[in-house]
Amino acid sequence: MTIVQIVHLEVQSDKLEEFLAEALPNAQASRAEEGVIQFDLLQQLEAPQRFLLYEAYRDMPALEAHRDTPHFQRWLEKGVPLIIGNRVRVLYSRVE
Repeated sequence: MTIVQIVHLEVQSDKLEEFLAEALPNAQASRAEEGVIQFDLLQQLEAPQRFLLYEAYRDMPALEAHRDTPHFQRWLEKGVPLIIGNRVRVLYSRVE
């Protein structure tokens, strides 16, 4: 069963470059994971400090394995502190 995780987040305006320096390598490394179908970092046009992560995984174990990777752990340590407020994460499964 395909699992899709959508994450909405907002970054401190003065930390955009620092955020992208962490978020882009994380996205690239995530795309190389065996269980990842798609991993996109999207920036809102009208509000460039707002981002959306669109993540599609082969199954729930693939999502759990993603959370154990070194690049995700670095993201938690270096990228997440640049976020304002809470990350809003929602999980979906494809209806077939």
